[in-house]
Amino acid sequence: MKTTRSAEKTVREFLETIRSGKSPERASEFMADSVKAHQLNAENPDTVNRTPENYTQHVKEFIQAYGHYQFEITELIASGDKVYARWKQTGNQTGNVDEFKASGLPVTEIGSAVYRVSSGKIVEYWIQIDRKGTEIQQQKNSNVVSVPKNGLPFPDAYISGDALYISGQTGVDQTGELVKGGFEAQAKQVMDNLGNVLRKSRLHYKDLVNVTIYLTSMDNYAELNTVYRSYFDKKFPARVCIAVKELPRQAQIEIAAVAGFN
Repeated sequence: MKTTRSAEKTVREFLETIRSGKSPERASEFMADSVKAHQLNAENPDTVNRTPENYTQHVKEFIQAYGHYQFEITELIASGDKVYARWKQTGNQTGNVDEFKASGLPVTEIGSAVYRVSSGKIVEYWIQIDRKGTEIQQQKNSNVVSVPKNGLPFPDAYISGDALYISGQTGVDQTGELVKGGFEAQAKQVMDNLGNVLRKSRLHYKDLVNVTIYLTSMDNYAELNTVYRSYFDKKFPARVCIAVKELPRQAQIEIAAVAGFN
């Protein structure tokens, strides 16, 4: 019973202090000088030797990839010198992970391990991570072209299948302010913003297949067409133009669009 309580205490403090990312530099307080780490991957199980120093670096890499993530122990069961632990880790992906580039969006990892403790330190463990679940989240996040800005509940664009769906763009410049100079200046800024979103996905105006334009006054229709034509060669996408009472930020024009990857 005493061994069980001691082992559980060691593993709990290890997870709460080291694996949580709070103080990874203290790994030597909970780990033996050499720890056998059995990585239970169905397609390629492997065993590596971990030292407190490289485990500290391992946790720091987590922090680089996911920022100061939240870590929660969801299960802890001890028996003799072995302790089973399950946890949930949630953070925003702020760094590149394998083929998935930093998205700034949340990713949750579910993991579990059995730790063997001797003389108050972890000497061996068997670990399994829900890698597929993590990859699905990262793939879904990679479909979002940009992270929602200014607290607004939508991104600039979203990829679904072979299409890029672009949220409504207004004449807001890089400072976040509506450009001055009247309707023509706003229309040009809207089209420039549309182009910037397209280029993030390696697309161009010619790849647009459908455009929806909102105007607060149809008196600007002719001027709109003059600006609009200058962004295309000969091929124009399908289009609809709708008159509305008002637009966000008192903008005079807003454009949403769909582009194809084929």
